[in-house]
Amino acid sequence: MVNISYIMPSDINYIETIVNKSRFIGVVFPVNSQEQVKEALANLKKSNKDAKHIAYAYLLGEDLSVARSNDDGEPAGSAGAPIYQAIREKHITNILVAVVRYFGGIELGKSKLTRVYYNTALNAIINSRKVKMVYCNIFEMKCSYGDFGTLSKALTERGFQIIDKNYSESMPMIKCAIPENTSDRVLQDIRVKLKDSAQMIKVKSEYYRFSDN
Repeated sequence: MVNISYIMPSDINYIETIVNKSRFIGVVFPVNSQEQVKEALANLKKSNKDAKHIAYAYLLGEDLSVARSNDDGEPAGSAGAPIYQAIREKHITNILVAVVRYFGGIELGKSKLTRVYYNTALNAIINSRKVKMVYCNIFEMKCSYGDFGTLSKALTERGFQIIDKNYSESMPMIKCAIPENTSDRVLQDIRVKLKDSAQMIKVKSEYYRFSDN
């Protein structure tokens, strides 16, 4: 069964804290595959060659089916696990969170170290921009030029995403994304408004970026 929606980061975000002279830089990446995770980590390591540790965790898939964490040399369970805990607590997926540590010469102890990694990851997630991905039916809708304004208004008033418009054909076309769980009702409302004059064809179903928060 397909999940109706999920939340993921919309862009890369950084946050930094200093604890006992060690710098901890939390970085959030939007990722859609393990290949993108590898690429992001490789770039992060390249730009932080002097860092002592780059611990990370990631979660992938609308069903939360792919996950991994890595302590990168910190005491077992003190870095990757708390980063992953922060991800799960915020109910977010398709995300990689890395915490870069520049060692300041003072050992923190495992308990405090775990809290620092958790808090750095959590703050990086909280302060990142996010996007809601909604499972949608994608429709191409055609109508007369006289009804085009009515059709556009019926879609935009409900906040549906207009993907494309085409005025070059004999009947103008709007391509839009409508959440799957409401599409039947929406199409019926449009048919009533346009007196069944609109042609509506579903071209595919997919997750579509619906809103930022």
